[in-house]
Amino acid sequence: MSSLNLDSLEGLRIFIVKSSTARTVGDFGLKCLAGESGRLDVICSCIIAAFKLRNGIRRNVLFYAVLEGPPRPPITFEIRGWEVHDVPTSEVEVAKVIRDLLNVDTVCDPRYPGYYKYRMSFRDLVLALKSRGVTPVYLHEGGIDIARAFLPKRVAFIIGDHIGLPVEDERFLDKLGVQRVSLGPRIYLSWFCVALINMYLDGLWVV
Repeated sequence: MSSLNLDSLEGLRIFIVKSSTARTVGDFGLKCLAGESGRLDVICSCIIAAFKLRNGIRRNVLFYAVLEGPPRPPITFEIRGWEVHDVPTSEVEVAKVIRDLLNVDTVCDPRYPGYYKYRMSFRDLVLALKSRGVTPVYLHEGGIDIARAFLPKRVAFIIGDHIGLPVEDERFLDKLGVQRVSLGPRIYLSWFCVALINMYLDGLWVV
């Protein structure tokens, strides 16, 4: 994980989206993305929802995509909104960026500024962020309504993929005392959760 000075980033919002099935090597095609990539399309749609504005990019977003599918997990991507030059508008275009980065041995690639790749698991990422003063919260339909939850300025929203977080990860978060926060009683698509959180925070914090 990088040595970012999180305290220097005003109005920062952090997302962690974990996929237990997404491929961890760049050997998948793009024509049948959902089938060949292990549902990497879920991660890609979340990245678009996190960063893309009609007239630009959300510069105050730090996004972590944790891939723990076969054959070489784990891989974590860190995407810094204040560094990226562009955010693609389609899942296929985002998947191509991730595939290219999976196929290089370096942490970053000059073709894609703002993208960083680490050999880091979901649990290690959560612990690393906590050690740097970030409060993780877990998006879950059974949690406290987000309007009544205490959200510190330095918060990371944890979101599962199309099948949700595995039970063992939920137990890990419970042992850490991670608060469960709800966007409502229904189960929403992952990308929609990201979009709703951005909309909610837009109304809370002036950035």
